[in-house]
Amino acid sequence: MPKSAKSKPLLSVVLPSYNEEVNIPITYNELTKNIDTTKFDYQIIFVNDGSRDGTWSEIEKIARKDSGVEGLNFSRNFGHHAALEAGLQQAIGDVVIMMDADLQHPPSLIPKLIEEWEKGCDIVNTVRLSTEDAGLFKNVSSRLFYAFMNTFSDLRLKDGEADYRLISKRALVTLNSLPEAPKFYRGLINWIGYDVARVEYVAQARMHGKSSYTLKKMIELARLGLTSFSMKPLKIIITIGMALTALSLLALVVMIGVKLFVNPEYFTNNAILIMFLVLMTGVLTTFQGIIAVYLVDIFNEAKGRPTYIVKDITKKRDE
Repeated sequence: MPKSAKSKPLLSVVLPSYNEEVNIPITYNELTKNIDTTKFDYQIIFVNDGSRDGTWSEIEKIARKDSGVEGLNFSRNFGHHAALEAGLQQAIGDVVIMMDADLQHPPSLIPKLIEEWEKGCDIVNTVRLSTEDAGLFKNVSSRLFYAFMNTFSDLRLKDGEADYRLISKRALVTLNSLPEAPKFYRGLINWIGYDVARVEYVAQARMHGKSSYTLKKMIELARLGLTSFSMKPLKIIITIGMALTALSLLALVVMIGVKLFVNPEYFTNNAILIMFLVLMTGVLTTFQGIIAVYLVDIFNEAKGRPTYIVKDITKKRDE
């Protein structure tokens, strides 16, 4: 059971959870063990993101025994950022930590994160130096993700900087007040402009189960970060369009000049027309596709649908 909230400040820990049935009790034990070394009481919030195993049952078991543990159960899988948002909306701590429930975000870092926060920073990000069980594909794809984001978006993300971080109460209030959906927290953390400290770590090998962070989800994450924080793709479209217009005009002048003054048979009219149509069709299709990505985000936000739906909730600590 947590210690009295009257004598200690409160630490809220938000843990998105997807198919973590085996890891939930282990993560809980590790969390409480490390928080007990600090001056904080705790509010541990597990958010079950539509798991297909017994993750929710494990959360309920722990919540029944410990009033410091709360659980939110989504009606289906809404995604990692939706689970983070739900947990952050539920958090009431003086300080909040976001982390995964698979123990690859080591709870042993919690005292260090708190120590850095006490120096005056509103945000303490963690930087993963390496992952013990990561293969070549994981390492390469991770580096490509950060390189892509830093090149094509207005963000500057440090390689290995993920969603394991501590934020202050005022940073929590600021993030929760932002109306956009979905929320790309890696970008928003930098966007709000509060002082940031960093703590490095080596991620442990995953103890149980498989990572749910597939290549498809990584691509979607990059897409979300790009369209949420950058106008560069639209600027690139304008630049390419102007360049192609100039090159096409130059090419047409050359082709017509060759036909009129050099060799009328060198370029057939049909060949010129076909190549021009193929080029313009490809360019227009690409441009429309990129613009459509922005329009889809505007459309989804305009609909006003909730980011997530909570089906079940355990008893809150103040009830």
